[in-house]
Formats: sequence, structure tokens, C-alpha cells
Amino acid sequence: MKRFARFVSCMLTLVLCLGVAAPAVLAAAPTDYTIIDPYAAVDWDTYTQYKANLHTHSTFSDGEFTLPDMVEKYYDLGFDILAMTDHGVINYGWNKHHNTFPPFSWANHVEGHTMSYKYHVEADMTDEDYERITTGADRGGRGMTDVVGGIEMNMATISKPHVNGLYLEEGSYGEGVWGIENDYAGAVEGVQNDGKEGYTFLNHVGDWLDSHVHPERAHDPKNIAYFANIFVNNDTCLGMEIVNGRDHLTHQDRALWDELLQVVIPHGRTIIGFSNDDSETIAEMGHAYEMIPLAENTPENVKEAITTGAFFCCASHDNSDQAHPVNGPILADEMVPHVKMATVDQSANTITVVVDDARPCDYVSFIANGKVIKTDTELVNNTATIDLNDYEDALGCYIRFQIGSENGVTYSQPYILEYEGRVDSEIPQEALDKYRTPLGKLLVKFIQTRLFALLYLIWNKLH
Repeated sequence: MKRFARFVSCMLTLVLCLGVAAPAVLAAAPTDYTIIDPYAAVDWDTYTQYKANLHTHSTFSDGEFTLPDMVEKYYDLGFDILAMTDHGVINYGWNKHHNTFPPFSWANHVEGHTMSYKYHVEADMTDEDYERITTGADRGGRGMTDVVGGIEMNMATISKPHVNGLYLEEGSYGEGVWGIENDYAGAVEGVQNDGKEGYTFLNHVGDWLDSHVHPERAHDPKNIAYFANIFVNNDTCLGMEIVNGRDHLTHQDRALWDELLQVVIPHGRTIIGFSNDDSETIAEMGHAYEMIPLAENTPENVKEAITTGAFFCCASHDNSDQAHPVNGPILADEMVPHVKMATVDQSANTITVVVDDARPCDYVSFIANGKVIKTDTELVNNTATIDLNDYEDALGCYIRFQIGSENGVTYSQPYILEYEGRVDSEIPQEALDKYRTPLGKLLVKFIQTRLFALLYLIWNKLH
């Protein structure tokens, strides 16, 4: 009887202990994440990374040099991929005829503070030079790919809501169209709805928002709603520039990008980041570019990578921290840190970044919901890893990383996170309600006029 009593007592104690421990065990169960990897198709062991600029100007619009000269200069700088995107002019191929539109095709040459206008009779690239450059005949077989169908739309707007087009066909929206003031959506919708091939991304949004002067505008609900609606309603709009040139005007565009990702991803879209020179002169070349991992540098492979976001954004300048800006050297190709590989372990819920050891790198940071949640400054074997289960309270619908040094920064595309219990943010549509009333619609129409844009420009200059 005593043995039976002891047995019952032990069993009750065991049950009681299990009852206390069970909630703790359940509470500690890690979240299982599905990580949508933008680089999933990349074979890091065999792919080569190629340098690209997807926003370039010549004297077909407001550049300093003719198209053949601009292409040649990027070729000499070691670029592998180039899109010519003149204002209102579609590039059907560097050696093809380009339709220019006077008077806007008059080249603007700035000498000090004096602007002189001179019409140029343009020469397209010769077939011989096109063959030499695209095959790399004088560069050890490392040719430079011509990204065709490039254009910068809203070509003559004072307010500069410029939209980049890529892979546009002849007769596509945007060619020769002067554009509507203070309107990014119109150009995007023009390409979306014209029934032809083509993609777009938004250029230097911070220049339009003046968020370099008013950083709060990158977080303004009405701006978030305006741009979020563009992406949700137009699947041919791939993304936005997160760096333009030396980052003078775009240093709040990464913050806007983070705001938009939080409300757009729940609608089944992502926003690809782009980083480009927007070059018109030699001094503007080589500051911001994309690094694209490819099995081979072919037009087909380049197009697939651009349209899916399988590339990195690199910049020699980052002015997001105004107190401590990053001002890397001009033409800093050998200096800006690059990613060697970035891999996902789905079962372990980890993302691992390996940095190119040939380039200085001071840190790897991981960003979620617009906040840095982890920074590694002591890299073992040039590697940094984040375990998502260690940061569950900080995560939302995406995570991205950036690597940096005093010479520049490289940004990854967002990794979308899918998991049970994810709490999503809504597009703040109510912030636009006042613009949807009859009076609000009239105000929008006035804001989109040349008169308003000119008056606003004068007011800005005076203040």
C-alpha cells in the first residue's frame, strides 16, 4: 500500500511539473518563416557579377556628350551593362535611329552659370563600334550589353516627376511626350495600359518631394499612399531609385522605400530598389550603379535579372546620416564594398551574407520595418548571419541588408517574409480623401499645370 501511495505521489508530481512546463515550452516555440529570396535563382559558385548603369543621358536630351561618346566612356570605365535613357527619346539600340524632339533635343551646355542652347545634328553609333563594344572585341571578350527601350519620361516637366522606361517598343507611351507636372502615376499608367512591352521605375523621388530638405515628407501618409497605389495598381512598375548620383537629393528615398514596402508587400507586390548615376557629364559617372549576378552577360539574362530584382544597389555616397555622410572617392569601383554571396537557409530561418574580401567593409546591417535590427562589425570569414528567430518581435513582412564602409554602401533587395501571425500595415488611403472631393480634384488639376510648377519653383528659389 505504501509503495502504491508513493507511485501515485510521483505521478501527480510529474503531471504537475509537465503542466507548469507545457506553457513555457509552447511559448518558446520559434516562428517558422518562409523567406522569399530575391537571389534564389543565383548560383553563387558559377555566376559572375556585372556592373550596370540604367539611367544615362546624351545630347539627344540634356547630356554633355553624344550617345556614342557616352557609351564609349562607360565602356572605358569597365561597365558591363548600360541603358541610355534620354528625356523623351526611346533607345532602340545604340546603333539605331533615335527620334529626337526639338526644341527639347537642343543640348544644354552649362559653362559656369551661363546656359547656352545649341542644336546638335546627332550621329548614332556605327555598326562597327556597336559590334566592338557589345562583343568586347578590344576588352578581352567582355562586352557591354545594350539595354534597349530606355527612356526618361515626363521629359520637360519643371517639377521633375521623372519615370524611367526600359524595354519599351516603338510607339510606346512616353516618346516625345512632354509630360504632366507633379504626376508620377500618369507615365507609369501610360506604359501599363498601352498594350506594348515595357517596364518602368520611379526616378529620384526625393528631388520631387524635396525630402532632402524636409525629411518628414518621406514618412507623410499622403505620400506613402500616393506611391503605394502606383505600385499596387501597375505591375509593370518595377520599383524606384533608392540612390541617384551622389545622393544629394535622394538620401531620404531609402526611408520612403521602407515605408512603402510595409504597405505594398501585403498586396502581393514588392518594390525593387535601383541605384544609378543619372549622368549627363563625366563628373557624374561611376557614383551609383547596380551589380548583377549572371550566368552569362546576355541581353536575355540581363532583362530577367532587372525585372525580378536579382541584383544589388551600390553607391559611393550615402547622405542619409547628415552628421556623418559617406563620401567615397570618385569612380570608386574598387572601393565600394560588394556582396560575394547571399544565401537563405529556410529550415534554420537564417540569411547569410558573405562580403567580397577584396574590398573594405566595416559593417553588415539588417533592416526591418525601416529600422536597423542587427549590425555586425566583427565579421568572421567576411560573413554575417541573422537568425530571424532571434528578432521575431522586430520583424514585419520583409527584411533587407546593407554593407558599408567609408567608401560607400551596397544595398540588397527586400526578402519577403511569410509566416503565421504576420501583422500587416494598411495603405493610408484616408490621407488622400481630401484630394478625392470635387474641390480636391480641381486642386490636383491646378497642381499638375505648368503655371503652378513655375510659381512653386520661383517660391522655392526665394525661400
